[in-house]
Amino acid sequence: MERAFQVDLRGVVDLLGHHLYASPRVYLRELLQNAVDAITARQLAGLAAGAAVLIEPPEVTGDGTLRVSDTGIGLTEPEVHELLATIGRSSKRDDLGFSRHEFLGQFGIGLLSCFLVADEVQVLTRSARGGASVQWTGYSNGRYLVEPAQRERSEPGTTVMLKPRADMEHWLAANTVTELATNFGALLPVDISLAGRRANSGVVPWLAGYPSPVERRAALVGYAERLFGFTPFDVIDLEVSAAGLTGVAFVPPILEI
Repeated sequence: MERAFQVDLRGVVDLLGHHLYASPRVYLRELLQNAVDAITARQLAGLAAGAAVLIEPPEVTGDGTLRVSDTGIGLTEPEVHELLATIGRSSKRDDLGFSRHEFLGQFGIGLLSCFLVADEVQVLTRSARGGASVQWTGYSNGRYLVEPAQRERSEPGTTVMLKPRADMEHWLAANTVTELATNFGALLPVDISLAGRRANSGVVPWLAGYPSPVERRAALVGYAERLFGFTPFDVIDLEVSAAGLTGVAFVPPILEI
């Protein structure tokens, strides 16, 4: 007799934390990826809106939770049931009808990473295609609840709220979140705001204009020093024309033995 696999969510989260992700810090990277993908989906659907992400740490919310809000495409209630309750399911690939290369992450896995730092994850969402706001609450024991939102979102988009685990509050604190948002969000093509200030510049340093090659190299070296904490031995430009990708590689300094 054929049967479906049963998934132990606690076991999956433990597997992610010890074998897939190097640190719980990736939870914010995944939330930012989801937010950017939702904004991209809204743009591709022709439902234009401002491209913005707002991060509110516990010091701002005042209730011990972290909130990450976006102006993305949002979800309807059927999409909430289908996408938020199925681990690994991707709204981008399966339901929105856009090619995978337009997006950064995988929605189901990205949201699952939040359980590395939280016992409870709440999603308040309103679809840009119409419909009322919907609230989804997931728990680390594998249960979830979908209900009409206790408060209506004024605009389409999504807010993810994390209630931290007892031993993980420091990962949601303002100073930690500021550092993570600056590192993970520096090059994202959206406005990221945190505690009333901009957390990213939106400027890609290797694509910016410079008066001379010497000044360009100095700027890139300074960027590496701020981001990685070392002065690179060399800076190498990268370009993959077929994929439309550009970047730079920073060669770490040679260590004396």
